[in-house]
Amino acid sequence: MRQNVFILGATGNVGREIIQQIAQQDVPEWQRHKNPTVVVGLADSQNFAINTGGFSREFLQHFASTRQRVGDVMGAEKHGPEGNSNMLQTMEGKGYGEDMVYIDVTGEKETARDLHLNIIKNTKSQIATANKNPVGLYDYNTYQELTKDPTRYQYSATAMAGLGAVPWLSERHTIGDRIHRIDASLSGTLGFITDEMSKGMKLSNAIMEAKKRGYTEPDFRDDLNGIDVARKLTILAREAGFPIGFNDIAITSFLPQEYFMITDPQDCLERIGKNLDEPYADNAKSTLKSHAQTYRYLASLRWSGGNSKPELRVGTEAVSLESPFARLHGTDNFIQVVTDMYTEAKPYRLQGPGAGLDITASVLRRDLLRLQSSVARF
Repeated sequence: MRQNVFILGATGNVGREIIQQIAQQDVPEWQRHKNPTVVVGLADSQNFAINTGGFSREFLQHFASTRQRVGDVMGAEKHGPEGNSNMLQTMEGKGYGEDMVYIDVTGEKETARDLHLNIIKNTKSQIATANKNPVGLYDYNTYQELTKDPTRYQYSATAMAGLGAVPWLSERHTIGDRIHRIDASLSGTLGFITDEMSKGMKLSNAIMEAKKRGYTEPDFRDDLNGIDVARKLTILAREAGFPIGFNDIAITSFLPQEYFMITDPQDCLERIGKNLDEPYADNAKSTLKSHAQTYRYLASLRWSGGNSKPELRVGTEAVSLESPFARLHGTDNFIQVVTDMYTEAKPYRLQGPGAGLDITASVLRRDLLRLQSSVARF
């Protein structure tokens, strides 16, 4: 039985990557699975296109490699005044009210939340998402409503995708292994910048190098305000069993707040070079010399037991040179967890690439497998 998928955000970088991977590995033409993945829908922010028989492997590869827009696809339709509801109604009219998996690789906020809730509440379709906003930015009730049935909603690509942290924490909570402490490096961008600074590179140059390598958002400050890390920590804490909200996290941004108020990113970068390069470098040098420590941007959870809420923080911390966090290089993520079973003396530790286009897409494909009732190979 084929698995029909509809890709939201098909023209973004992750969207094109997952289209390529599905075309190269999962479509029926390859005859690798008895239940292959069939792409029947593509959408971007303005248009959606549907092929009820499934887009061919050749079409998908061409669409992804030539960077076509969805509006260029034959038969594409505008979302219209009803937005995503119009898309869902169109799919239902074509007989896909139940037999569909929506893959969300957008960065949408309220519109994604509302769409996810609509699908879960009013259809029998499924969702696999890399968009962390619906489960990490909004209230705990929204998170519960979306994630209560894992046979319909998979979201392991929303935080530390490549390390499998979301399902691991969920499993510990499910088996009653209480989580007492989480320490994690959750931002590959900030990991790279702090690592380069520890080698002596100036802050502004480290930011420019991260931009050059494609590690940052178009506005690099979207990676430095701590919000993305806080959304990921919200998800991890909820998976650990704590009914917390995004606003329960104390966030200290990597840059002073006034730098987020500057309209032009390039102007901001120039001011960083002029005003922050030397103070940040001097602080790093003195910390290294006096305390044998370096800086990393970390997320932490501390739970003291009982009915108390955990203490949740995101910000820059000085860490010992002997710490595994100090030994992180490049964009690697790292998580250390203390539970009833994984004690302070032997915590659970995992390090590796937390994300990246290819990894995020492959994790979404893994989640597609988890959404199937059975998986069989030829």
